[in-house]
Amino acid sequence: MKLYYKETTTKDPQILDLYLDAFPPKERVPYADLLRWPGSHLVGVYSDPEHTKLAGMIDYLDYKGICQVRYLAIDPAFRSHGLGSKILEWIKEEKKEAVIAIDVESDQVECDNLEQRKRRKAFYYRNGFVDSPDSYRWNGDVFEILVANGTLSPGTFVALWKELFAAQDPNEKPKRV
Repeated sequence: MKLYYKETTTKDPQILDLYLDAFPPKERVPYADLLRWPGSHLVGVYSDPEHTKLAGMIDYLDYKGICQVRYLAIDPAFRSHGLGSKILEWIKEEKKEAVIAIDVESDQVECDNLEQRKRRKAFYYRNGFVDSPDSYRWNGDVFEILVANGTLSPGTFVALWKELFAAQDPNEKPKRV
């Protein structure tokens, strides 16, 4: 299946619905904040060139040589057709000069969804991602960083987010990492 990519805004109701459906509340940032950071991109992935049939979405942050895929989701009607892999191929090609980073829930902690976490991590491994030295805690969970298109030195990922938070308005409360 050919896919069509269109950068969009948080005003797209189809992407909002998919975002809310695909990610548990404790793993979401407020939808309006997806484009808050410098280098943020929200892309709808469609099965038609007219961009009417949403197949998935990818939200990523491209900043200082690191492209962090923050959210990747496939519409339930399009799952099990290899679309997730195609979207990862697209982002790796689109950002071939950047290290692609994805944070995944750790499969090394006690949790209710251990098998799901293992499957998700195996999916990224099959798509060329490898472990990095960084991890972080957020909303009571541990997230590991997987990378493709290169490597990250220890502390690089966490330092990037500290820099982004430091650049924010001091009256605003950070919502991620």
